[in-house]
Amino acid sequence: MHETPYAYILVVIELLFTSMLLAALRRAGARRRTLVLSGGVLVLWLTAAYGLLATGSLAATGMPRTAFTLAVALPTVGGLLAVFLWRPLRSAVSAMPTRSFLRLQRMRAVFGSLFFFTAALPAWFQYVGGLGDVAAGTAALLALAYLRAHPDRERRAVLVGNLPGVLDFVVVMTLGVFVVLRDHAPDFAFNLIPLYVVPLFILLHVFSLRRLGHLHELAAPQSGTRTPHPLATEVPPHV
Repeated sequence: MHETPYAYILVVIELLFTSMLLAALRRAGARRRTLVLSGGVLVLWLTAAYGLLATGSLAATGMPRTAFTLAVALPTVGGLLAVFLWRPLRSAVSAMPTRSFLRLQRMRAVFGSLFFFTAALPAWFQYVGGLGDVAAGTAALLALAYLRAHPDRERRAVLVGNLPGVLDFVVVMTLGVFVVLRDHAPDFAFNLIPLYVVPLFILLHVFSLRRLGHLHELAAPQSGTRTPHPLATEVPPHV
């Protein structure tokens, strides 16, 4: 295959996004060894995806639906396992504040604009996918501004910043697998995005939404002190 300048621009933007992700982990307390290993895995992942496409192993002559689904599902599951099984990475991800997740999710708007430059997809799908990503990135931007103005309403900021992106993935992935791939062969750019970027954004949504449970736990003791449980027994005073 012959890569276009757009394909190289896409790779550069994906590397920039990778550096932003590693910087967020560093701010969350990830140690140097964790950052080096995580960065190495991400770069190898991106290189492997690029190599598979460039050598024709996943040529744009009709990527099967199963292969497309696995290209998104396997890296996502691998990322989940890495976070839950590797304690240093789990600690850093758990320590990432909502602001870091929202800053990273703003990049959806950038990738959404690049979606319009793919050459082998129906125009209606480019608009659905591209505008959906732009909307997801814009929602993250607005949620970040809302959180800065209302730091005590973090739960609402998490929901506003994540739900549009999750809905976009559900719609685009469903249409892509069951409608577009039935009649169209995706090009290099369309393949490279789900092979690398989409799983990372899915993981960001998962771990960002997990903060809702953490925020609920933080709020529970406060609400408990204001409203004692009706079954709580009274401790007798010391004599």
